[in-house]
Amino acid sequence: MSAAVLRRAVSILASAGFALTIAGVASAQAIPDKEINRDLVRRALLDTCVYAEAAKEGAKKEKVVDACQCASFKAMKPIKPEEVAKISSDRAIPDELYTATTEAYESCVR
Repeated sequence: MSAAVLRRAVSILASAGFALTIAGVASAQAIPDKEINRDLVRRALLDTCVYAEAAKEGAKKEKVVDACQCASFKAMKPIKPEEVAKISSDRAIPDELYTATTEAYESCVR
């Protein structure tokens, strides 16, 4: 191994060790639960959509985020405040919302 490669490897390992230390400190602190609101539910649907769609073979990765953004808005459009309150009390997003996001995705891909 050349000296430059060795120095780069040591640098990467040191950075990784620092990141793990920071992560350990952050996880040791008590993190308060976020209030669940309409936007938080939409962002959870967005995240799930991005991970699912980007993992598919032949996915147009450069378009996934925009299409999932569109799909999550479409899925949330008919949701009433009472339904968001139920999600908040149950601390779980119903499968129907994930399904609605998946179905809306195809109409959002450009």
